[in-house]
Amino acid sequence: MINKLQINNFRNYKNLRFAIPEDSRIVVLYGANGEGKTNILEGISLLFASNGLRKAKYEDMINKSSGQKYWSIIAETESGEFTSGYSLGDKSGKRIYKVNEKSVRNLDEFRKDNYILWMTYETDRLFMQSPSDRRDFIDMFCNVRSKIHAQNLRDYEKLTRERLKILKRFCETGINQDTAKWLDVIENKIVDLGIKIATERNLLASELEEHQIRNGEFPIFKTKMSGRLEDEVLSQEDSHDRYRTELVNRRQKDGIVSSTTLGPNRSDWIVFHEGKQINAEHCSAGEQKLLLLGIFFSFIVQNIKSDSRNLIILLDDVVAHLDSNHRDLFFKYVKSFVINSQNISAWLSGTNKDLFDELSNSALFYKISNGGVF
Repeated sequence: MINKLQINNFRNYKNLRFAIPEDSRIVVLYGANGEGKTNILEGISLLFASNGLRKAKYEDMINKSSGQKYWSIIAETESGEFTSGYSLGDKSGKRIYKVNEKSVRNLDEFRKDNYILWMTYETDRLFMQSPSDRRDFIDMFCNVRSKIHAQNLRDYEKLTRERLKILKRFCETGINQDTAKWLDVIENKIVDLGIKIATERNLLASELEEHQIRNGEFPIFKTKMSGRLEDEVLSQEDSHDRYRTELVNRRQKDGIVSSTTLGPNRSDWIVFHEGKQINAEHCSAGEQKLLLLGIFFSFIVQNIKSDSRNLIILLDDVVAHLDSNHRDLFFKYVKSFVINSQNISAWLSGTNKDLFDELSNSALFYKISNGGVF
């Protein structure tokens, strides 16, 4: 659990510090739009995910009015003090990580004892957004379950960028023998990583469906990953060879369109509303939100059975568009997680304090205003 939080030169904050009493494991941040509630939650998320819940550029997170060229998030927990930061140099920027003020390569030490899950107001539109947004959502769960999934994604993206750079350079003049051998090496690595990423997502989707909450409070759903890689390549026994052959055959096309047209970067996460017998994208806004809450809570219920780490749940303006009945249902689950486990804490945000009356006896409330916490 986070006992103290310090935010420096980040978004609208120059220097923000506040402590969380040991017995307060539900924190509510409230205040007008634009005051910085989401910025605090984003800062916390950067302790677990390299670019946080907004997936923003690091340089865009710097508080421009401070005159500084860095930002840092410092959190104190039972297992130590952890820093996630960024420094913008003259030519390029550098991510900064520290454990107990000692510089380290990453925050694996934090992830060893803690993990973070989040939903934001933008998640409401997930089924209407792009496949990449849905991949990000499913990857959040995969990153909790797998220590190497996030690194596999980064390595895959780096290799595909390298391949496209080569293809764009040679698509007009043709690929000679030496370049083909170079591409063979890169594509073999892409295939290995692509299969690992797709397999992890497939397993996660299958487990979400199998272990979903079936008490009548949330819609029953079916879910899967879908794309040419999953539907036509991985389903075959010779999937590795088929995948690699496809990449070779697509070299000219990929070079022309400047995109990798086969791989986990083209996959989509599909959710089907069992009761309505329609895909989630065709459901009403309220039904979509209930589906997502059911999926989110189902993952937590299942994961805490086998994961003894501390869980920090970030819920940014999630209750805003829920009616009173579904808001009560939402709070019921949040409170049950925190009450029934000493390893779970929740941070919630919203514009109106009255929305959180159900938590009045169990939460710590902070008003966010003018770059301060009151």
